[in-house]
Amino acid sequence: MLQFLASLGVGLGGVAAVLYFVGWRETLAQMKALGALGMLSVLGLVALPMLAWIVCWSVILHAHGIRIPLPRRIGAQLSGYSMTYLTPTMYFGGEPIRAFLVADKERAPMTRVFGTIIVERFLGGLSMVGFILIGSFYAIVSPDLPASEKRLLIAGLAFITFWIILGFVNFAGNLKWISRIIRSLGRPIPRWRGALRRAADKVSETEDEVGVAFTKHWRATLVVLMLQGVATFCAFMRPEVFFRFSAGHGFTFSQLSLLFTLNVLLSFFLWITPGGLGTSEAGLIGIFRLVEPQVTSGAAVAYSLVFKFAEWLLVIVGVWYMFQRGMGFLGRKKERMSPQNDPAAPTARDRTREP
Repeated sequence: MLQFLASLGVGLGGVAAVLYFVGWRETLAQMKALGALGMLSVLGLVALPMLAWIVCWSVILHAHGIRIPLPRRIGAQLSGYSMTYLTPTMYFGGEPIRAFLVADKERAPMTRVFGTIIVERFLGGLSMVGFILIGSFYAIVSPDLPASEKRLLIAGLAFITFWIILGFVNFAGNLKWISRIIRSLGRPIPRWRGALRRAADKVSETEDEVGVAFTKHWRATLVVLMLQGVATFCAFMRPEVFFRFSAGHGFTFSQLSLLFTLNVLLSFFLWITPGGLGTSEAGLIGIFRLVEPQVTSGAAVAYSLVFKFAEWLLVIVGVWYMFQRGMGFLGRKKERMSPQNDPAAPTARDRTREP
């Protein structure tokens, strides 16, 4: 908790520093210029992907024969999103929380639920890579991008694409590389051999569930991939919507592609504070200056903060749900452990008869 608060403090300090250097008045003016309709459009671009992700997960759960009430699915999705958003990574981190909130020994085993989450997140990564490939093509052929930054872009793209392809080969072929690696660690560490073997068995079960999604449930997988494309397209169109309403300025398709690609790489490597506070604002100034010099630093910061405001609304709901579920779980556990609910516990009458 202390580490999180320290990271949050660093992020807020970074935002304050950025606002100081770019001018908070210009930033505030750009945010006001967005207008009510523009703000509603921003909220829509944040809410629609969340709706698509909920539907994606629901489709996968249904294909695997897992029935979970809709309110619990929505709450778990929001909680997982919140945890991912607040941890030092933009694209993963909240998956265990999501699985824990819906898993049930009889109807929804943990390994099966976690397998559905991996499939959903993995297909989201495939969709993102598809848009990145388009953006990278425009970036590489663009004469405005310096050669050094082109090499950096190619390296970052190769890094992300490599892991996505590696994961696809592993899961689609059910090669179980992850569980094999975990199990092999028991040889050099004999003391942990038993624990690592048990962990590898659980991971192997999850890999089986993921493999089933790419073979037996391939139709549902294709549907989810298309829905993930809708969610990714919303992120792709963010600059166009914001600056169209706030400044009447539009972007070409190649500019949007480049903005999307550079922003993904920025989020992947520099999301080191809760919500990327401070780091993303500073990085977006450089990205917009590179792609569209007409966008001022204040406008770039306003763009980032407005979308962060909309995202934090979802984060607050997710944290609230996670807190409520956690408190409810602890309350039920305490009730089960209470002597009044223990049939073996002596009653007051029994205690009076004791010598």
